Amino acid sequence: MRSTFSGLNTVVSGIEAHQLSLDTIGQNLANDSTQGYSRQSVNLVATKAMDQLSLYGKSYVGSGVDAASITRARDVFADKHYWRESATKSYYDQRKTDYTTIEQIFNDAQINSQDVGLKSSINDFWASWQKLSTNASDGDTRINTRDNAVSMADKIKTMAAQMQSQINSNYGQLQADVSEVNKITDKILSFNKNIVQLEANGGMANDLRDQRDKAVDELSQYVKTYVTIQSDGSYSISSNGSILVDGKGKLTLGLQSQNNPEYGITDYNLVFQETGTIYDPADGQIKATQDNVAEDKSYIDELDNYTAFFLTTFNAQHKEGYGIDGGNSGKGSTDINFFGDTSNSYKWVDDKASQADGYEKAYVEKTDVNGVIEKLRGIDLINELTVNSKITDKGGTDYIAAKGANKYTKTDSHTDSNGHSVKTGDYIDANGNWLDYSHRIPAKNGTADKADGSNAVTLSTLFNTAIDNAGVNDSIKNAAGMELDAGGNPTKQTSTNNMGLYNYYTDNMATLGTSSSITNDNVTKQTAVLTQVDNARQSVSGVNWNEELTNMIKFQQGYSACSRVLTTMDQMLDKLINSTGEVGR
Repeated sequence: MRSTFSGLNTVVSGIEAHQLSLDTIGQNLANDSTQGYSRQSVNLVATKAMDQLSLYGKSYVGSGVDAASITRARDVFADKHYWRESATKSYYDQRKTDYTTIEQIFNDAQINSQDVGLKSSINDFWASWQKLSTNASDGDTRINTRDNAVSMADKIKTMAAQMQSQINSNYGQLQADVSEVNKITDKILSFNKNIVQLEANGGMANDLRDQRDKAVDELSQYVKTYVTIQSDGSYSISSNGSILVDGKGKLTLGLQSQNNPEYGITDYNLVFQETGTIYDPADGQIKATQDNVAEDKSYIDELDNYTAFFLTTFNAQHKEGYGIDGGNSGKGSTDINFFGDTSNSYKWVDDKASQADGYEKAYVEKTDVNGVIEKLRGIDLINELTVNSKITDKGGTDYIAAKGANKYTKTDSHTDSNGHSVKTGDYIDANGNWLDYSHRIPAKNGTADKADGSNAVTLSTLFNTAIDNAGVNDSIKNAAGMELDAGGNPTKQTSTNNMGLYNYYTDNMATLGTSSSITNDNVTKQTAVLTQVDNARQSVSGVNWNEELTNMIKFQQGYSACSRVLTTMDQMLDKLINSTGEVGR
């Protein structure tokens, strides 16, 4: 049986429900600009009906309204999509930054009308050999050749130092990112525990959930992030198969240092501190930073390859020529390295083509006067690129071997009168007969005071001609690391992949430009994708002023209507209580 005053309770519940809805609208409007805030709404439900006897039996009359819950508007699928795309965008953003720096280091454009790139330094060195080929005895030309060589070697070393600095900058970024990820996972773990505790009685910790989702937004920028929502409301966040954080605990990221003498730096491995296991983030800013380090090392490797060309191929051909110093019984000194110490020999060794398994990274084999062999790679190889002190000393430019020896230059081979097979690059006497290395003689017009320049021609040819087309002998090819099979096909590559130095350098710069351009395009595309995904997410969880104001008017009207009903019922009850029984008084 309903109470006489039950209607008051019904209307009061309506007033309270509309008041709560208006308060929630105020909360939404107040947080319209709050990053990560999700629009909230009150879920109203009718309360349990009460029994009322009627003519035909029992009826049920409503007893009012109650707020079942206050929930936030959130699309979990849009969130997961956003977290996935956010990691990819951050990856390309970080890669773009690194490519920009590499392009600045390898920049061949003019600055203040000056050519400052490595290409310009190599070109100046090549041009000086071109001049020597026609004026090999000119002192100024020889000095210019030496100075250009010093400048080029210094340029390569400077660029290597800049790439080292870039690697160290990336590792500094990695350290900062790892620290930030650990802070974020700490926050998520704390949010998980607080949410589980607060929601144990059935409520929704909406503001904490928003803060946790915002933290996941931040985490997704650094690593590949996959979120699983547990039954207790906590998040279990995994990355590439490893659970970073859940409702009970977390894994802490750390960096293990490792000295890397090849590149002259300290490398860092990303690990879980609790287990020491290597962690691969798979995507995001941290993965990009790791890939940036590998990319930076690859360009030091390219500087190595340029250096190896000069220490092996170029040196070997220079040793074939003669200086104008008057040594060697007036023929001019020979067997002199242009780069490195004269007592050393250099050979490029790359067994990649012949050793599919257990491949050792290519290197320059340096053999000193005592036969001691040293494998040069990385920074050690680049530091080896110094102009021979014999040439840089006072009067040393006379040792520059621009003068050549008599060589067989035709492409077809023949058998000489002594039964030797003569082919391109072999030494010959005036009658065209084969000579061994120790008996080679300068070209006919080459004397101690007047060089013919033929070796300068060959040296300059090596800059822009593949070694097998440059007319050099087998000893040069051997020093360059090139080997041929019975059919004349290369089985081993030189440091410039059997190409001329210019073509190899141009290919590398084209690859750099293409990679940078593709990355820029990916940044543009991924930015558009992420914007689209975020817009879809905001369409669900964002605060819409028009919608909120419409709801405000609706609940305001409902509040007023309930208040009016309450006033009417109050008047009815007042009449009933205070006026009933006045007749006959």
